[in-house]
Amino acid sequence: MDQANPINRIVIMADNEVGVIADITSALAAEQINVESINAETAGNRGTVVLTVDNYDRALYVLNGAGFKAVGDDALVIRLPDEPGALAGAADRLKQAGVNIQSMHILNRRDGYAMIALTVDDHPRAVSAIGSDLIV
Repeated sequence: MDQANPINRIVIMADNEVGVIADITSALAAEQINVESINAETAGNRGTVVLTVDNYDRALYVLNGAGFKAVGDDALVIRLPDEPGALAGAADRLKQAGVNIQSMHILNRRDGYAMIALTVDDHPRAVSAIGSDLIV
């Protein structure tokens, strides 16, 4: 992947109820769409599911056809040391460059590193501020 190009994420807002993740992943599996990453969070009776897949356009079509409110969201993925202050340092570099963080999700943490998905208002400036060596 070219380091300056964002990945495409899908964001789904859904009711916080039993089986939502099963329904989402089943709809994708039925169309042979592979889930590459997924993050789900709830707040009260609503939840947000953020995922990446191997067939972005088809997945959006399938999920909306299955009754989900699925929208696309471009994201940069950065790899940071999993230690106190690493995320603060990256966020401060974006702040100093005048880049607005619109959303942020920790995709996973392992082997001493954290993978963070960011949606920002200026991708080229964000890459420059973060440093292309940290962009996945």
